Amino acid sequence: MGTSQDLETLRNRYVAALLDGDAYKARRAVSDAQNRGLEIQAVYVDLLAYSQSVIGQMWHDGEINIGVEHLGTVITLEIMSELRAQASKTRKSNGFRSVVVPVEGDTHIVGSRMLSDFLIIDGWEVDFMGGPTPGKDLVDFVKNRSVDMVAISVTIPTYINNAKSIIRALKSISPSPKILIGGLALTSSEVELNSLNCDAVALNIFEGITQARSLVGITDGGFTLEEHLAALGSRIRAARLEKQMTQQDLANASELDRTYISALEQGKQNVTFGAVLRISKALNLGLNPGGRWFDPSQ
Repeated sequence: MGTSQDLETLRNRYVAALLDGDAYKARRAVSDAQNRGLEIQAVYVDLLAYSQSVIGQMWHDGEINIGVEHLGTVITLEIMSELRAQASKTRKSNGFRSVVVPVEGDTHIVGSRMLSDFLIIDGWEVDFMGGPTPGKDLVDFVKNRSVDMVAISVTIPTYINNAKSIIRALKSISPSPKILIGGLALTSSEVELNSLNCDAVALNIFEGITQARSLVGITDGGFTLEEHLAALGSRIRAARLEKQMTQQDLANASELDRTYISALEQGKQNVTFGAVLRISKALNLGLNPGGRWFDPSQ
């Protein structure tokens, strides 16, 4: 990918295609991104996930109706299926198996499907449950399957208690699988991460893969600087939207330039620790010694 302007153009094309319900134009935007050198993982994060968040925000703001948002999501899921098939041709199995499931009650599946696809690309055998699964049924499924890890996705804070119940039930299995929890809900100030009693927490896709590898003892295959910057950018954007701030609001509060914030959210800007501290303060987030953001009120 040549420049941030190239990526912005592709994003605009993809979002426009989703809003028009035009799967062909959406596929053309993805194909052009790949032809310009964007790796599959970057297509997922920089194009698909970003655009889904845009149309989700548009629905939340009343700019589009739920039918438009649903059709756009279906188009993205279809494209993800095609990308997954491409990546599967060259993948090498790492010998581990994971179950990936949205928490009971949460019908948002794009994030969990993305994590599932990244695990598949990473060499995992993955059982993607396809939708929210009652806790008892999930436990019964895991008991009858040789599973190394269960990844639970939560996009809405309302369902955190459901996640806690599922985690307790999974912990009762002997031997119990490792449990990873992720999703947009974890960026909310309503959620106390330390209370989840899981084995690992992931606030974005790349962190999810890193944590998954760590849980089963895989130590190689780290991500590039560009991938980490993309993940950091997505975390900043999610936290900003959670606070209902514009990029200019965040720039003013952190005493940084708005174009710097924009580039950072797009994963195109190297960031100093001082800038991270300014942004975390502006978003009313703290940093623990490991560099993870947390809400100091918790």
